[in-house]
Amino acid sequence: MSSKGDKRKRAGVIPFFVDGDTIKMMFMQCVTSPDAGWQIAKGGIEKNETIREGALREASEELGLFEPNCTTVKSIGSFGGITLYIAKVADQDMFGDPDPAETIATAWLTLEEFSETGRLSQKHIVKQAFEEISEITD
Repeated sequence: MSSKGDKRKRAGVIPFFVDGDTIKMMFMQCVTSPDAGWQIAKGGIEKNETIREGALREASEELGLFEPNCTTVKSIGSFGGITLYIAKVADQDMFGDPDPAETIATAWLTLEEFSETGRLSQKHIVKQAFEEISEITD
């Protein structure tokens, strides 16, 4: 995870799956801001890493996401300097353990659940991600 003064590019991933008519997205509770609510897994891009590679590495560290579990990875744009991807997963239970130095907990949430318990500054981003997911799952 990069510090606030760090000028590296940043990227993140919202993994998702569809259960019937319900879209569920995975979020994390961050060690450094546990009271901020659920949030998107994101962080700085390392030297010699593409933005996509960095986003997936951050999701691996913070969520336990395995890239081979992703059937689709799609960039949905940049939000406040963070390039965001959505990643459809084949198996919502095929995740490793997140790095305990970064993540307290992870959870699969609907848009409504994130709206109630998610990080305030990310609610509009998650709504946009949900709309993108809805378009590719219809």
